[in-house]
Amino acid sequence: MARWRAWWDSRHPRSDTLTLTQRNVYILPTRAGWLCALLLLVLLIGSINYQLNLGYLLTFVLASAAVASMQSSHATLRGLQLSLAAPLPVHAGEVARLDVRLSDPSPRPRRRHGIGLRVDLPEASGSTGWTWLDLPDTSNPPSNPAAFSASVQLLLQPTRRGWHVLPTIRLETRFPFGLFRAWSVWRPAARLLAWPAPEQPAPPLPSGPQHG
Repeated sequence: MARWRAWWDSRHPRSDTLTLTQRNVYILPTRAGWLCALLLLVLLIGSINYQLNLGYLLTFVLASAAVASMQSSHATLRGLQLSLAAPLPVHAGEVARLDVRLSDPSPRPRRRHGIGLRVDLPEASGSTGWTWLDLPDTSNPPSNPAAFSASVQLLLQPTRRGWHVLPTIRLETRFPFGLFRAWSVWRPAARLLAWPAPEQPAPPLPSGPQHG
């Protein structure tokens, strides 16, 4: 297990910027994708058994659509550039905000839909689940090349004071048909400082000297 973790960490070194390429974007079929593959197999067997030319046509058209959706799912993440701003210090127990910016630096940027980000924690506490967005940001005109970017805030709640190594950030998309799940992981290098939490309720101020 330790060797596997070391190998995995070597493939994803810590950095506050990340460019998604073929080496760090992974893809697998979803449950719907496996059901689609089973359906295609049944259609193919039925077409062979009954010699249905239209059955062959339907099977291969659906298979072509599934293969095209696989390429589209992978391309939705491939080429994205991510950057993280230095997180501001918070008190222990407060919610910290991680400002993540996604952009498409390619000469011919394109729209990307259904991109999800999440702080990958072993426990549900401190994480707010998935945050979904589309590129380009709908608040900017799509005709502007600089508009093919978007910013998102991820929430993290440190429970202890001191410096904290930021957890892994996971990216995922199932666009366009939900047949394939493409994902990647990002290990930021920045650290979060949590100050000691102030006492609640605050103790009363010391009384002044008594004059007799």
